[in-house]
Amino acid sequence: MKWGTFSLSQIPDPDRTVESFDSDLRLFEIAEQLGYDTVWIAEHLFSSYGVVTSTQVLAAAIAMRTNRIKIGTAVVVIPFNHPLRTASDFALIDVLSHGRLLFGAGRAYQPHEFIGLGVPMENSREMYQEGLDIVVKAWTEDRVTHDGAFWRIAQPTEVLPKPVQQPHPPIYQACISPESFKAAAAGGWNLQLASPFSYRTYREAWIDKLAENLQLYEQECERHGRDPKAAERMILLPYFTAPDGAEAQRIFARHVEWFYAKVTSNQQSLKGQPETVKGYELTMTESRKTLAGGYLSFEQLHKYSAVIADDPAGCAQRLNQLRERFGITEFVLWSSIGGLPAEHCEASMRLTMREVAPLVGGAAN
Repeated sequence: MKWGTFSLSQIPDPDRTVESFDSDLRLFEIAEQLGYDTVWIAEHLFSSYGVVTSTQVLAAAIAMRTNRIKIGTAVVVIPFNHPLRTASDFALIDVLSHGRLLFGAGRAYQPHEFIGLGVPMENSREMYQEGLDIVVKAWTEDRVTHDGAFWRIAQPTEVLPKPVQQPHPPIYQACISPESFKAAAAGGWNLQLASPFSYRTYREAWIDKLAENLQLYEQECERHGRDPKAAERMILLPYFTAPDGAEAQRIFARHVEWFYAKVTSNQQSLKGQPETVKGYELTMTESRKTLAGGYLSFEQLHKYSAVIADDPAGCAQRLNQLRERFGITEFVLWSSIGGLPAEHCEASMRLTMREVAPLVGGAAN
């Protein structure tokens, strides 16, 4: 079992931006010292929902502050940049980190980001697939040409540097819908699962639906001649542990609810936009039902294990249930949600390695 820590760099108070990034970097250093396997970061635009505008920049900083821990992206948004720039930047991260990059990719889901950049959201799935294909070619071929629907590389172009890891860094795909699981199986990519997004789509049935989609993924792997158990299956979970379970829930609740209120307000702030966008029909329609049904309260989130906040034994029990149901190979624990103070995050990280990890699928690496 692998263990990771995650930060979306959510900073509710903009006056604390410098301090908050300093705290994040310090927590990543502590994670390495404690024996965590990975640190994961994400990028978002135009909102305090997440203020890392470029995972390249933050990943480079982490590479300089750490020595062993792997650095994952959850996710790099492929449609928002030219794929050759993405390939070049992340190959450089792999070089700077001496081969520690885990490349998680996705197509984004917040309409205000697409609007701000002038990128058509309805084309995101096709842009994602085409862009990721170019990134892989840039990493693995001497020179790249491409003539596609969204990008054209007319002359053979040498993309340097090449990544340290061969043939390329491990690729992870963010998966929520059945289509994304099929694409991951076809590409042979590792899986990035995330309770916040599966839960907002499927509510109390999210565990059953995710298990169903994983069955589909395994069938697709077999159809493509791939071992359905070979890929990593990481899952991101809002998570907090403390010696007393009730106290853990009391501390964590308002920060979790801030996160869900922020993503909801981002989507509701767009006037004159269609209620659904091609390629996002399922998630957009179901997210509205989730909000209307009161499923985004901390009590409901915790009830259905979309959030885990408990004493160590309680956390271990829920993690083991998810591990067994999904075949999880890595838990990525998100304690800094909604600007939870660094001292609470650190205490949870330490307690997890000391008392939770030994109870979950064997001791931490």
